[in-house]
Amino acid sequence: MPTAALDLPEVDEVQITLIMDNSVDVLMAGSEVARRFPVRRDLFERAHPMAEHGFSALIRARRGAATGTVLFDTGVTRAGLLHNLDALEVDLTTVQAIVLSHGHADHAMGLPGVVERLGTRGLPLVLHPDAYLERRVVLPNGTEIGFPAPRLADFRRESIEVIESASPSMLVDNMVLVSGEVGRTTDFETGFPGHQALRHGQWEPDPLIHDDQCAIVRVRGKGLVVISGCGHSGIINVLHHARWLTGVTQLYAVVGGFHLTGAVFAPRIPITIAALQQMQPRWLMPGHCTGWAATHQIARALPEAFIANSVGTTLML
Repeated sequence: MPTAALDLPEVDEVQITLIMDNSVDVLMAGSEVARRFPVRRDLFERAHPMAEHGFSALIRARRGAATGTVLFDTGVTRAGLLHNLDALEVDLTTVQAIVLSHGHADHAMGLPGVVERLGTRGLPLVLHPDAYLERRVVLPNGTEIGFPAPRLADFRRESIEVIESASPSMLVDNMVLVSGEVGRTTDFETGFPGHQALRHGQWEPDPLIHDDQCAIVRVRGKGLVVISGCGHSGIINVLHHARWLTGVTQLYAVVGGFHLTGAVFAPRIPITIAALQQMQPRWLMPGHCTGWAATHQIARALPEAFIANSVGTTLML
């Protein structure tokens, strides 16, 4: 962890395109900030993006004439991710780095398709060392749900430059900051009960999911744009950490998973919303594992900031 704020240079603009998320609406109205899937005369004659329980976002930053493109997470299936890349007409050859927010299958299992399509380009792949852990969730009724983990051998075979670090990383000419391990500072974001990891041949409690990390971009005169995969750290912890890392308090946009779905997390929703109201981000686009209840409560509490989520949306920031 850095002992002083990192100097994250400002960019002139950033575009964030949702490649995969849990919901899609090809007729959703757009705005100056949220550009939606284009409605053309051939709308029902061409491929539409699909929704799956997963997350992937393309981050395109520009500073002057310099541009940088990062693929943040890769969704849950190879077929789903590649389908959406084609439907959205995204050229993967422009991608300069890949980031895994954490090792869960709904963020990492599309990666083999990305590697297959790109070939042996030697792209950097940034992840936390714990991303390789085999995980599972044991529900109160005893049901076990497994999380297949990404395999290092697959990356090495395809000449991917793997960067394993719990510390922050700067990418694409210092335009995108990967947070590294997020500090846990709130008293209500206590992790994922029932979550376990296989360590040294034994299943152990793993509620904090330490490999959870976010991406951060600083837009000139506007503040921080924070992209969260699941937000297992707690979205307020994530935002506190982004501000602490950069020394910038102004929040321009928060995008991605806030992990507030399900009965276990429901009590955290009002506290989370109160903290978001205090932080005053200009834009909020919660998605993926935020959940229906939390998303609707956020929309009611922060109507001027809220942007509805849909695969194929590009935020123009």
